[in-house]
Amino acid sequence: MKRINLGLVQGLSVAALFLTASIAAAERPDGDLMKPTARSAAKTSASAGAVTADDVGDVYSFGRNVKFIGVGQSGTVTLADDCTPDPSFPPGPNDRCIVVNPAPATTVIDERDIGRLNLPGKASNSLLCHWLTPIAFYTFVNGTGGNANATFRLTPYFTVENEVLNDPSLIDPTTGLPYGGSFEVALGTFRDSANLDSGQSETNSMNLSRVCIAGMVSKLNLIDMGLSDAQATEFFKKPTTIRFHLAGTARFVGFASVSYGLRLVGD
Repeated sequence: MKRINLGLVQGLSVAALFLTASIAAAERPDGDLMKPTARSAAKTSASAGAVTADDVGDVYSFGRNVKFIGVGQSGTVTLADDCTPDPSFPPGPNDRCIVVNPAPATTVIDERDIGRLNLPGKASNSLLCHWLTPIAFYTFVNGTGGNANATFRLTPYFTVENEVLNDPSLIDPTTGLPYGGSFEVALGTFRDSANLDSGQSETNSMNLSRVCIAGMVSKLNLIDMGLSDAQATEFFKKPTTIRFHLAGTARFVGFASVSYGLRLVGD
């Protein structure tokens, strides 16, 4: 058996791998990327002081202390051939179960609002930085009469809600429509693939962490999204709700159990 584990992936790279529009919809652009236009704008910011974006990348958070501002846990998303609840172990309010499509069809995962954090205003100055840890247990199964390529992809993503985004003049450049109070950000984390012989199965587990680079939300990226410096500053003064979701795809996956934890720090 030839097996490939591609480990960490970024959503912008894996989107090209999907072969149909429905599968592509399960992947979202990676939210933890530094945006060049915002970095350029930061060069002229009065808050930059003696440093520039060319020097330190993010002038708004430069030299500030790290603050722990929240931790949350998603519900468990289960993939199975039967989602009838066990009366002895009823699912929690944030748990979900998806009946897998018969092989070789792909099962698309898109479960929304499986957890949330409510941050008070002024929880951070210019940055919501993530420590994201998905935990997955899954079994590849090939019950066909020939060889098969099994795949499992996971992308935690989030809705960020803040009243500053209610301004109808703020237009989301990806949709051409007003933000309407929120935007989505994805943090692609995992892809696994295995070539299975007929009748073969393989059980795996995944436990890894992805830690902040540009941040789940930052003043730099808010400016890149069309907010003015003043609006981006006001964003962090207002309460923010973060809703947890999970997207992905599964093929020749007989069973899976996925959850993730999110720790946020600010500046």
